[in-house]
Amino acid sequence: MNKAKSDFYRNTIYNNSDNLRQLWNCINKTLHRKGYVTLPTHDSTNSLYNSLSKRFKDKITKIHASFPVSASSCNIDFPVVHDPCIVFKPASLTEVSKLILSFHNVSCELDPIPTFLLKSCLHTLIVPNTKIIYLSLSSGVFPSHFKHTHVIPLRKKPSLPVNDLNSYRPISNLSFISKVLENVVSVV
Repeated sequence: MNKAKSDFYRNTIYNNSDNLRQLWNCINKTLHRKGYVTLPTHDSTNSLYNSLSKRFKDKITKIHASFPVSASSCNIDFPVVHDPCIVFKPASLTEVSKLILSFHNVSCELDPIPTFLLKSCLHTLIVPNTKIIYLSLSSGVFPSHFKHTHVIPLRKKPSLPVNDLNSYRPISNLSFISKVLENVVSVV
């Protein structure tokens, strides 16, 4: 595993020697430097999470309320679909493999293994991953585990006040396999 990590960082540094932003990202990852998220002052972590969660939910509710109540009030003629069943063509091992390899090596805390490791072991892991995707598409069920996301509150601008909840926006990070499944639906 250490050799795989070492090879990954060496290749990333070599491949991004002309892209300073990516190069610094790689160096910071290698040195385990993380950008620190500035959060509002709080008494307890739970109260902060609850406050931010309420703020984000209220914002979504407000956005939903701004849309027309029904499609008929939009004066747009939507086509009537007589057969609501959508059938997806199963993705082949080659298609899923190409798709996985096309992604950047960005992982989420919800991923069981880092993306770069999944890619380096793809010859072994492609069959179970393709099977998961096939079962999801053939059953018409997006696994509930894939709907989970890691949400990070991020200040919109550094100049905004730290203690104002309106200064933050939610950044969500989905698991890698859920991103692959979404892309299979859009590509295949």
